[in-house]
Amino acid sequence: MSQKNVNIFNWNPRGLNNKVRRDAVRDLIRDTHASIVCLQETKLDLVDDALISATLGPSFTANYAFLPAIGTSGGMILSVSDAFFTLSDVHVTANTLSASITMLSEGTTWSITCVYGPQGESEKLMFIEELKGLKAIIQDAWLLLGNFNLITKASDKNNLNINRRLIGKFRAARDFLVLKDMRMDGRRFTWSNAQADPVLTKIDHVFCTAEWDTLFPDAYLQAITSACSDHAPLLLQGSVASARKHSFKFKEFWLRMQGFKETVSEAWNKDILATDPIRRVHIKLARTAKALKRWQRQCIGDLRIQIATAKEIILRMD
Repeated sequence: MSQKNVNIFNWNPRGLNNKVRRDAVRDLIRDTHASIVCLQETKLDLVDDALISATLGPSFTANYAFLPAIGTSGGMILSVSDAFFTLSDVHVTANTLSASITMLSEGTTWSITCVYGPQGESEKLMFIEELKGLKAIIQDAWLLLGNFNLITKASDKNNLNINRRLIGKFRAARDFLVLKDMRMDGRRFTWSNAQADPVLTKIDHVFCTAEWDTLFPDAYLQAITSACSDHAPLLLQGSVASARKHSFKFKEFWLRMQGFKETVSEAWNKDILATDPIRRVHIKLARTAKALKRWQRQCIGDLRIQIATAKEIILRMD
């Protein structure tokens, strides 16, 4: 099973009708090595090969589906890399975009549904019923993900202004569909209103059936960072080993190491041709992370080996 090729990138970028946001999507897809992409709130009523190629990459132009926006509201894109998958049996409802994904290496097929939930309470109740109706068209191995605009429990929000009726209805639908809420690393919440006293919620979710979980027993879900949306991008990788291999983890003790401040200063202050402020910050962060990885390898070496050696020495001295 080629789980390592399953790198699913899910995000609400708050519109792709802006070049800066399209560039941000392209950069994140490149950096995460995404092979399956689910995007919500594209605000696009038309999606073509040229836009897919420019935003996702040339390998995504042969297998994609989209739900058009209504005016400048809504819209979704679901696309897979033709190097690893084919997309078929597309099914669209008011707030969902479903398809079958076939893995080329072994012919295994499973279902995926990308969602963008509505805002109003009555619309949310109808959306929950819409989700329950998908049971008739999806396969046993099923992945359901996206921006639901719903929480599954009170702790998914940082204040007490919650709608327990909606929580109960959403949980009942999840149980009716026999879905598992996948554990997410990286952060507790996925959305912020970015105010001085922010409202924080986890309204972006990834659910799967037991059959999908059996296909990908080592799947690893994490929230990653972006500077140009109030939603956190989610990255789901089929192999936990590959998910952790490429992650950047800051170590607090680096602050006390010789050369750390100089490395950060040099990377951060390099000239940038981009003029858009969000794009400039994204480039600076990416450059600094890359420089620190290189600095760590050169000045500190493999920490896992050093820690293992230290433990062995302590064990022998004990």
